[in-house]
Amino acid sequence: MSVNWRLALRLVGWLVVVGAVLLGLATGTVLWTIDRFNRIEAARQFDSSGMYSIVQSIQADGDSLTFDAELLELVRQSGGWLQRIDERGEVTHSFFAPPDVPARYGPGELTAYWLGSSPFPYQLFLWIQPKNGVIHTLIYGVKDTDNELMERLIRESRQEGSALILPEELVRELKSSGSWLQLVDKNGSELAFFNKPEGAMGSYNVEEMVLRAVYWDRYGTKLVTRYDAASGRTWALSSPLPGNEPGKQPWITPENRVLIQSIGALISAALLLFAAMAIWFGHRIGSPIVHVMNWVRLLGRGVYAEPTGAGGIARSRTRQGGRKRKYKVYEEVIRSMESLSDALRRNERYRTDAERLREEWVAGVSHDLKTPLSSIVGYAHMLEAEHYSWTPEEVRSFAKVILDKSSYLEGLVNDLTLTYRLRSGVAAPSMSPVEMNGFMDAALREAAAGHPGYEASIVRFKAAERPVYILAYAPWMQRIVDNLVANALTHNRKGILLEVAVKENGEEAIIEFADDGKGMDKETVERLFERYYRGTDTDSRPEGTGLGMAVAKALTEAMGGTIGVASGIGRGTTIRLCWPRTDAEE
Repeated sequence: MSVNWRLALRLVGWLVVVGAVLLGLATGTVLWTIDRFNRIEAARQFDSSGMYSIVQSIQADGDSLTFDAELLELVRQSGGWLQRIDERGEVTHSFFAPPDVPARYGPGELTAYWLGSSPFPYQLFLWIQPKNGVIHTLIYGVKDTDNELMERLIRESRQEGSALILPEELVRELKSSGSWLQLVDKNGSELAFFNKPEGAMGSYNVEEMVLRAVYWDRYGTKLVTRYDAASGRTWALSSPLPGNEPGKQPWITPENRVLIQSIGALISAALLLFAAMAIWFGHRIGSPIVHVMNWVRLLGRGVYAEPTGAGGIARSRTRQGGRKRKYKVYEEVIRSMESLSDALRRNERYRTDAERLREEWVAGVSHDLKTPLSSIVGYAHMLEAEHYSWTPEEVRSFAKVILDKSSYLEGLVNDLTLTYRLRSGVAAPSMSPVEMNGFMDAALREAAAGHPGYEASIVRFKAAERPVYILAYAPWMQRIVDNLVANALTHNRKGILLEVAVKENGEEAIIEFADDGKGMDKETVERLFERYYRGTDTDSRPEGTGLGMAVAKALTEAMGGTIGVASGIGRGTTIRLCWPRTDAEE
């Protein structure tokens, strides 16, 4: 799947999740708003809406019932009490009930109290409603203090012009609560008043008085009215609700306050959700892009590796080596960057190797050419000197030295040329199956016989039990044998034993050169095949110069083989060459 499709699917998935969360928030907000509206209505008319809400909020746990604490608080604030009775009239739950309220009701007794046919100190409201198969009967009682106060005010007040005169006791009671009393005619116009604050209404129409008498919280004032049918006049007692100033209407109704709270909460939650999504989106989508940009900057500074985090682990990888989830969207981009880094790293390594090879070439040529050239130049100057007369024997001796040094230089130049050709990928001129038992026997005799240390040393050859063939170029194989034999005889004491064996191991042909010489330390083993690391003087054969082992390694690898060394101080040295076996007819 392409990056475009992965990004599109990832974005669609996030949008679906965000939409689901928003839908859940909206649903919760609507349910909360409805519940708030029900509670507001319950506070206004607890005898109907409040009782219904209480039944709906009852939670049953076995035989135990739990009532909503907030709704019970409304009962307390209203100055009333609440009871629940069973079918026998027994009170099962009671809240804020005074001592003069019965704990059990008979069928006729409760009906008489409710209908007012029997005297009862409280105004009763009855609510019967089934829920989950259980019938709940609730009794709500409250003292009608407002009507009692209104009766006293009507009975004890008198009108003098536009003023109402009240006894001192009632004056103190109304002023302490901030209440005011009005007398209006049949048209709703004010005739007289007491303690009316500035801004209070002076006349009422039908709708205004009805709404203010029912929806107290909308106007911030509780309105109790008493109509006198004989005179057509209406007494109106207004009391400010807690938190409201007398005569002033609230800026906002309870319903609007709930709507503002719910809509504000929903908008705030949506903004937080979108902000969280933006941060998440930026982290999941943007941080990999920033990572790639940092990677590109590192490449520009010559650091050909992926930026790492804590512990040196690549930022796009887990500790287990897998790809982190947020980086999987850009898998192709990350892989391309890894390929680019690898290519640049290889190119840098090739450039470094080329620079090192060039420096080695200059250093090696300077060192290896300077000594024999110095000898040639010295003997040439001696032959040129006019004030010396050399005998024919001396001239021939000088000429021999010059010839030997020239041969050394020629071999050195040939070795250098061959080494660089092999490192440049030049293959063998032609390779054919070579039977190693016979070839190694003849090659060892030729290599050892021509070395000055051969007479004092022992070279043994052990052939394989059956013919072993490899694909090789015979002249290069001879050169490998010459160099390895020269290495063993030149860098060890006289009289060592060099054992050469041809072996086979499955599909591999193995040639081992093992001596019992002084061995080598770890550093020498690691750098044995480097050019000029282990050189000799110019009197040695070319195979024994610092190029011998480097040439042997290059020739072996050019013919598809491998070469390795095992050695230790005082334990001798074993050099192993391995090639894939082949058939004689190939």
